[in-house]
Amino acid sequence: MRFREIVAESRGVTARTAGDTYVNASNPNDVLTIVDINAIPSDKPAYNSVEELDQAIAAAIPSNSKIVNDNNKTSATRAAIIATVTNAQNQTEYHVRYIQAIPPQGVHGLWKTIKGYNYSKGMEKESLPIKPADILADENYRNANELAAAIVAGVKRNTNDQQLIDAVEQSVKMAQAGTPGPIKNAAPYFNVLQKYAGEYLGPLGLISGGFTGGDTVKMMQQLQIDTLAGSRVKFPQDKAQKLIDSVIQTAGGIEIQVSSKISTAGGAASSLAGVAEQIDDNLQQRYPVATGIIKAFAEKDQVNGPLSVALQLGILDQQDLQALASLSRSSKNIDDLTTENLKSLARNQGVKLDTAEKQASYRVFFHTMTAIVNRVVATLNQDQTFVSAMQDALNNNQYVQILTKGRVAGNDIFLDYYTKFPAVFKGKPQLYNKTYMSTGIKGRLGFKLK
Repeated sequence: MRFREIVAESRGVTARTAGDTYVNASNPNDVLTIVDINAIPSDKPAYNSVEELDQAIAAAIPSNSKIVNDNNKTSATRAAIIATVTNAQNQTEYHVRYIQAIPPQGVHGLWKTIKGYNYSKGMEKESLPIKPADILADENYRNANELAAAIVAGVKRNTNDQQLIDAVEQSVKMAQAGTPGPIKNAAPYFNVLQKYAGEYLGPLGLISGGFTGGDTVKMMQQLQIDTLAGSRVKFPQDKAQKLIDSVIQTAGGIEIQVSSKISTAGGAASSLAGVAEQIDDNLQQRYPVATGIIKAFAEKDQVNGPLSVALQLGILDQQDLQALASLSRSSKNIDDLTTENLKSLARNQGVKLDTAEKQASYRVFFHTMTAIVNRVVATLNQDQTFVSAMQDALNNNQYVQILTKGRVAGNDIFLDYYTKFPAVFKGKPQLYNKTYMSTGIKGRLGFKLK
């Protein structure tokens, strides 16, 4: 077993991502697919009582939903982890794990496995080289046959795993033929095929003419075309096109921007730059403050964007900004911070320096930035006006959304593709920090749909 797999296994359920699967210990056809995982409360270690926790769970889970308790509450229970999954019938379930409190270092390791199910290690394989960037490393338009050949050639170029090559070749043929499957012996690769390969298999299915589900017909009517057969596809390499995964060019030269995702999952965190691109004069007039914040995150750098928003929200003042600006970037001593507010923020932000590498990389500046960003995230995620502005901006688009809907049947899988037009971004947008940490800043702040 690889080191990465050992680490992921030891961290348990909360280390999983959308599309990961758990298989019933006694029935291999009973498969749960992870949609999302959240811990509550999100802004403090614990609620004040079991009753307050129960109220929070009731607010977090839609009424009349199927709830499965992974363990029993005790008198000391004050927090919980909620795993949103879909079952083999594509129905949503909410599995709840009760805990006493959320530790400063986070919840990883507190929930080993979903009760009665085993994590499907073979379906993880996140490092397999079949992401679009691995396979299609240029922006050339390709017709269906050219795209199919490029996909297969790219996989063969990147791996000697014959079972994976066979699974991709079958998936390509099925997409061109307009049939979901079965894709034989592909279950070990279900996660990556659905999550990553769907980004090129979906467009391939559409331009081959066999998949017309969802809003495809409505989209063609609006574009005044009779078919997508004969179209070509390219995959932008510039990730500044944040919400766009590919572009379909019809035979008549019309370009259709495509956003791809798994039908049952929120997917990876998206950049706010894509949201900012959808802001028009109408949205600015309706949400002047919120749209200004979105643009600050999108247009300013990774330090000044969050700091300007924190100043606007009253989390920081000018003295705090001056103190950060004068702080030595090599400092490892919180006492080097010269305002009590910054010291308090940093001290209340837990860190986990459990390796020599992390200890060597730790810096007070990064630690403090993480604390500031997390406070900003918690504040804005509770601001309904900001959330509404995000929702309206996301849905102010003319994208087509291609969704991949997969399921496992024994050792085989099925992959279906359908569209939404305009792209519909359902759910509650929530800012999501996975890039600011005490050892460095790895990228911009993102968001997910909850």
